[in-house]
Amino acid sequence: MRYAVIMAGGSGTRLWPLSRQGEPKQLLRMIDGKSLLRLAFERVAGAVDPANILICTGAAYIDEVARQIPEVESRNLLGEPVGRDSLNAVAWPAAVLARRDPGPSPR
Repeated sequence: MRYAVIMAGGSGTRLWPLSRQGEPKQLLRMIDGKSLLRLAFERVAGAVDPANILICTGAAYIDEVARQIPEVESRNLLGEPVGRDSLNAVAWPAAVLARRDPGPSPR
């Protein structure tokens, strides 16, 4: 089974003053009226079934992510209560996927 994780965290300080804590860079409409998150999703969805795409973002942004990417099931939207750099955005989805799809049993 093929899975993908889109890491959509951070407040986007490099794009200040466009992005702010309440409206981070990944949710801003940047190209053809689409957010960077939407553009990333469209690229990934060309290779992975949307049912197998997880998005890891800040808990405060879950509702907006769900609105922008309705193709992703709510159980695949992971809201970090506190941003902890990239490690959490990699480890948490990996743990979720390991529980859901443990793979073949060892012989």
